[in-house]
Amino acid sequence: MFRELRLKLTLINVMVMALLLLLFVIGTYFLMQIQIFNQSQQLMQIVSNEAGSGSVIETREHNRNIVKYFYLKTDETGKILESSSDLPLTLDLMAPLAYKTINSRNSKGEVGFHDQDYTYLRVPLKQTPGFILTFVNLHQDREILGLLLSSLSIGGLICLVLAYYGSRFMANRAMTPIQKSWQRQQDFVADASHELRTPLSVVQVNLELVKGNSEETVYSQSKWLDYSLLETKRMTKLVEDLLFLARADSQQQTLEIKSFPLHTVLNEVVDSFRPLAETHGILLEYSQSSEGTCLGDENRIKQLMIILLDNAIKYTPSEGKITLGLRTWGTTSEITVSDNGEGIAPEHVTKIFERFYRIDKARSQEKEGTGLGLAIADWIVKSHHGRINVSSSPGKGTTFVISLPR
Repeated sequence: MFRELRLKLTLINVMVMALLLLLFVIGTYFLMQIQIFNQSQQLMQIVSNEAGSGSVIETREHNRNIVKYFYLKTDETGKILESSSDLPLTLDLMAPLAYKTINSRNSKGEVGFHDQDYTYLRVPLKQTPGFILTFVNLHQDREILGLLLSSLSIGGLICLVLAYYGSRFMANRAMTPIQKSWQRQQDFVADASHELRTPLSVVQVNLELVKGNSEETVYSQSKWLDYSLLETKRMTKLVEDLLFLARADSQQQTLEIKSFPLHTVLNEVVDSFRPLAETHGILLEYSQSSEGTCLGDENRIKQLMIILLDNAIKYTPSEGKITLGLRTWGTTSEITVSDNGEGIAPEHVTKIFERFYRIDKARSQEKEGTGLGLAIADWIVKSHHGRINVSSSPGKGTTFVISLPR
């Protein structure tokens, strides 16, 4: 699919470039043709005026190396009375040309004679009946135009070749983020399907067990029902997280921005997590250097802290320690969440905010979670124009540092 799209983009760019080059070549050719025609007309007008007054300037002789021209002075019947010194043919042979030009309907135009094409100008004599006939050979003009057309065509072909390779390069660059986005979407759908399939399978098996023992009481089969309820809650949480990220991606997830006491929110979250930490034998401490405020969505900041503390508890062993800290300076509030748990290898640190990213998929299945928490945390921080940094060492623990505007 992407190869076809890349090829289409390249061909479209080349076709547009070819059209523009064609218009340029045609325009340049016709402008040059008009300019050469006008120059020939001006030259013939000058020669006609000088011949009519009997003062042809011989110093213009050098111009004949560039433009081949000559003139004939005739009476009203076409008899040649005078001519320039370098006629292409003898005077007798030029008589038919003079007669043909005099009897032409137009006073200027083109005429063919002895396998040569000329542009001519017929001007009547002022003092006596007759005409001044001035001719310019078109062979050299056409050679110039032919050379120009060849040069433009070759230049155009070279430009098209360069445009093709340039378009391929630009198409590759343009397609790279699209391809990555498409791949992320495919991975996201695959991971979401996998995450939903597991609890659905558990629910199905448990309900089939309950259905297969229809004579048993609800109490006696409460274990299977509890498993089904637990997996249903897990699916509900997963779907809620998926909807949250979907709304965030489509920019439909709005924030209620206001100034609120950040230390109060942190105290509430710590108090709610202390029983869970004690259950796991983990010491949860909170310290603050000052009472900080935050300009943002209070509920989303609370959700951010819940995600980080929940992660810390999951990956901190019994008798471990989790520390939550708050300090402020200037227009920034900095929150630190650190633990002395398992830690994260350096190659995984930059990837943990990706959706469904698992450092150890086998071990991650043992811990409750959707694999979307840190992706949501990252969105919350960035939507508040803040920063979230991670430092970790395997076996020593992990520290998250969040900077938010006050």
